[in-house]
Amino acid sequence: MKSLLAYGNDRVEIIESQNLTISADELLIAPIMTGVCGTDLEIIGSKIDPAFVHYPIVIGHEWCGRILEVGSDVTGFSQGDRVVAEGIIPCGECFECVGGNTNRCTTYDEIGFTRSGAAAQQIVVKAHLVHLIHDNVSHESAALVEPTAVVTQGILKVAPRIGAKVLIIGDGTIALIAAKLIHNWSPDLVHMLGLKAGQEELAKEAGVDLFMTTSPVEKYDLVIEASGSSLRISESIRFLVRGGTLLLLGFTGSDIATPIFIDDVVNGDLSLISSFGYSRSSWKATVDLLNSGNLDLTFLVTHRFSLSDFATAIESLRSAPAPRGKIAFVIGN
Repeated sequence: MKSLLAYGNDRVEIIESQNLTISADELLIAPIMTGVCGTDLEIIGSKIDPAFVHYPIVIGHEWCGRILEVGSDVTGFSQGDRVVAEGIIPCGECFECVGGNTNRCTTYDEIGFTRSGAAAQQIVVKAHLVHLIHDNVSHESAALVEPTAVVTQGILKVAPRIGAKVLIIGDGTIALIAAKLIHNWSPDLVHMLGLKAGQEELAKEAGVDLFMTTSPVEKYDLVIEASGSSLRISESIRFLVRGGTLLLLGFTGSDIATPIFIDDVVNGDLSLISSFGYSRSSWKATVDLLNSGNLDLTFLVTHRFSLSDFATAIESLRSAPAPRGKIAFVIGN
């Protein structure tokens, strides 16, 4: 089988290896579509804390696939089923896991980071991490469960009220998912402060009422920061009403300091909430939304490549002009 292997320091290549085998509690899955994102670029370029990546690594943490083989102890799945699998693999025993905070498991383990990902023709996953995808869900939407679960985790944490005024900062995949997803909480309006004017078309498809590239004068109940821009985070405080909430989803870089005027936070009675990854419950909630038909992210995949054309895919991720949504490998069907 073929896999896309990253060695770090910008070295990445297709390798050939033997087909995988499974244990009794596992599933053998053929990836159909695998997304690539900025985090994959950081893995390829050795820009992530080495505690979170084991090299060499088959990348691919955003994906959907079809079951090829079912372990002898596994029930509820059949060959040919279309599925997605949780990437964060909790131990299930630490105090965080017992408390339902599996995204904070004290033992970090994740597909595409510490164990082989889905930029490959085959992947093996423990059956208890796998979820069925209904026929009404597109491959594109299914492949985006992972980044969507990240946004779901954050939104569930802030619990926005019905009728809230929402500002999304950023216009990349996470920002566009946030704009689409937040509509399930019945906001009064959704605005987006983007970085590229060319992303407006995608923003409108995501349900954004107003797209802008200059700072707004309006105040918002909830600001979702998904750009990873230190400057935007600093100024976002003044976009909030008193009692408003800032949800931080973007990474600025571990060596970048972000100034915040604490007096503005205290005087405004503001809530600053961060959110990491996704828990098992937020993953299930995301899959349920897709399977119910209340969420469709098909529009967001704008660039598709074969696995063998990985160099072009990576370059597109770095420099493709707007409008640009998710870049994905089409591996199977």
